[in-house]
Amino acid sequence: MDQIAPLIATHDDEDEERDRPFNAYRFAASDSAKGIVAEAIKLVMNYEERFGLAKNKRRDVDQQTFDLTVDAVLSDLMHHHLVEYPLDIYVTRSNRVLGTKSRYRPRAYSKVFPRILDLLAKPELGYVHQDKAAPIPGASKSTVIRPGPTLLSRMDENDIDVDDLDEHPHSETIILKRMKDRDDYWDEGGLEQYHDTLTTDRYRRELDEINQWLASADLRYDPRGIPWPHTAFDIRDRRLRRIFTQARFTSGGRMFGGFWQQLRKHERRQGLKIAGEKAVELDYGQVGARILYGMAGHLPAPGDLYQMHGYNQHRDGIKKVMSAMIFAEARLDRFPKDTKKLFRKADKVGEVVDAIEAKHPLIKDQFHKGLGHDAQFIESSILVDVLLDLRAQDIVALPIHDAVMVPASKVSMTEETMLRVFHAHAHVQGTVTVEG
Repeated sequence: MDQIAPLIATHDDEDEERDRPFNAYRFAASDSAKGIVAEAIKLVMNYEERFGLAKNKRRDVDQQTFDLTVDAVLSDLMHHHLVEYPLDIYVTRSNRVLGTKSRYRPRAYSKVFPRILDLLAKPELGYVHQDKAAPIPGASKSTVIRPGPTLLSRMDENDIDVDDLDEHPHSETIILKRMKDRDDYWDEGGLEQYHDTLTTDRYRRELDEINQWLASADLRYDPRGIPWPHTAFDIRDRRLRRIFTQARFTSGGRMFGGFWQQLRKHERRQGLKIAGEKAVELDYGQVGARILYGMAGHLPAPGDLYQMHGYNQHRDGIKKVMSAMIFAEARLDRFPKDTKKLFRKADKVGEVVDAIEAKHPLIKDQFHKGLGHDAQFIESSILVDVLLDLRAQDIVALPIHDAVMVPASKVSMTEETMLRVFHAHAHVQGTVTVEG
């Protein structure tokens, strides 16, 4: 798994807490945090000299990389301990990943990274604790790192908080994921190198415009009245990345990042304020199915596309099965993961698929063709244009894949914009639901 670019959980996974990849763009911003990093660099270099681990003095450029890496590791660990404890950070030690030239890899994540990590983890130094990945098929390929006792002690002594740390701008916001190797069960996908074109340049300009806008937005969060546990986050984390799939820029393209995507649904709705107003979430309804109708050149069936005779109490299950049918490349022969519980015990997946096809005869031949990633690209293009349009109207909007959050007073204008942009891209009428 290529772990250079941190990926955020999808909208469907939003209630799951999970470890996150190492953020190599973190750095010490205050004198106190810089002092911790400087002391660590000095102690590590003394350790190398004492045990004869550095045969020659590093070149200036190599010393700069060394210092940058120590800074990134310790700063990310400090930040993570402050805002995301007790979750962990995972890193890669793969020579194949770290030793290959990549547009995605920050300078602090180079082929010398494992050696620096091992030095920081020496018991005599105690800055890092690491659980190395087991070298066996099927086991996690990631190493987990945590703050060591020395780092925790220095944090306490210097009263470190999140304001002592900062983050360099990420070098790449347009990310392309490669195809998975179908013959390799353990292949988890990875990142694909690419050459810039007029299209990728445009995608990057659009996202830079959105990111600059969000960076200066008046966003606040009040946790009072929200039941525990609370999701830990940094309100300065607002930078979005656009992630394309299947090694092409007409596949996927959803925007990931931003602290609001880490929040659970009830936390966003209760605690988030935009420009001093309560934040309200507007979702596109039945978005994948409606886009598929537009791709096929047909108008959607009237009414709720997920409501059908014989399954009136199982709409959520129908929605998930239909989504799987859009993404699948072969007819479903089993219920998608965690979907069976949404149906009756006697229900069979074949019968459910038949019922969906009977409900939607105009797009029956569009199912099981792997068109989900193409539909998702249209969805992501819609969201990008919605954000740019709302920015032109001076309305701050936070994207959550097929939804946006806006100030309560801007709901009507936002809904109008969402419906207009949807029709322009999908060529069918959309629906928008105001949540809560």
